[in-house]
Amino acid sequence: METLQAPLSPLQADARRAMSDAATRAVPASGATLLARAQALGAVLGERASLTESLRRVPDETIADFHTAGLFRALQPARVGGAELHPAEFFDICAAIARGCASSAWVLSNLAYHHQFLALWPERAQQEVWGPSPDTLVGSSYIFARGKARQSGDGYVLEGQWPFSSGIDPCAWCVLGAITTTDDGAPPHQRYFLLPRADYSVLDTWRVVGLRGTGSKDVRAQDAFVPAYRSISFAEAVDGCAPGLAVNPGALFRLTMQGAGGFVLLPVLYGAARAAADEYIARARGRKTTVGGRSQAELPGVQDRVAHVEALLDAALLIAHKNWRDAMAWLDNHAVVDGALAARMRRDSAYCARLVTEAMDLVFAGTGGAGLQETDPIQRMWRDVHAGAAQFGLQWDVSGPAYGRVRLGLPSGMPGLGA
Repeated sequence: METLQAPLSPLQADARRAMSDAATRAVPASGATLLARAQALGAVLGERASLTESLRRVPDETIADFHTAGLFRALQPARVGGAELHPAEFFDICAAIARGCASSAWVLSNLAYHHQFLALWPERAQQEVWGPSPDTLVGSSYIFARGKARQSGDGYVLEGQWPFSSGIDPCAWCVLGAITTTDDGAPPHQRYFLLPRADYSVLDTWRVVGLRGTGSKDVRAQDAFVPAYRSISFAEAVDGCAPGLAVNPGALFRLTMQGAGGFVLLPVLYGAARAAADEYIARARGRKTTVGGRSQAELPGVQDRVAHVEALLDAALLIAHKNWRDAMAWLDNHAVVDGALAARMRRDSAYCARLVTEAMDLVFAGTGGAGLQETDPIQRMWRDVHAGAAQFGLQWDVSGPAYGRVRLGLPSGMPGLGA
């Protein structure tokens, strides 16, 4: 893996100083504090975005900055020093990072949510990962069909090759999903497995047109033995009966990703599109038309475009925050999110992705020829937003019909959704 040692620019040095006075990883920070650090870091990551794309992974400095600012631990249990934030607060943090670099925000969101997911595992597994350092990072690929596992003694033997393990390079552990058979003759079922770095290999397969810097490479395991305490079933993870809830009973850890998963990555799209809109508006204020020399800001078409773009983005943000508030309020009085609410969250995350993508397309079309330049940040944001919208949890063709089925009194057709 490449090691980045580029000197800090004045902007980067100022942001580092702004964060270092308050950043103490041993003490959970408030959401407001973490958001302020993310906002300070966003501009730094904007300077670093081209380098992130060329490396095809998040630079070492960015990983270090996230650690220093405490952002990776935003959703980690407070009992191990994490911030255990409300997900709506973390949404805003990821959006602030995405304003500078969508790839970096994608990795931050993924790896921070893995701390939330690890809280579901047996306490022994949590201790094995967080005991040496609560800053330890965990990667993942949850595509069950890409792995096979069979019961063997007091554990499982796992093999397979999994794609899309975002941010895997700095991780010391990885969670992998597999179809599993057991000795008792029960039907195959889906399980998650937690592996240390020595038990899997990372394949350099990530060469794409959008979100290039996420380093979402393949992971391979061959006959890896996983002890039983480092495995949980899909059913345990989604039904509110995971063993880790005995020590992490908070509402955050009863929020399963089956319903809320799309909102984990939506802030990346939202933040990038919002930054693109700001850039477009700034340009329109300062530019004149090539024919006639009129101010672009005076053109009715530009005015209409700005209004349309910002209405779309504001609507997406309002919908996202409402869903997080409703889910956490429900969990104040219930063990797990209701299936109907989970189906609505799936619908709304996919719908918000549509709103954000439409806004991004309007911005990109409005930039004209300038937006086609490889050095123009708006084209990078356009590519990143479209790449993010292709993620399974944000696809309307999947989540829209599932909600429609539930509202019409039919099963959702989505395992683990609860409806």
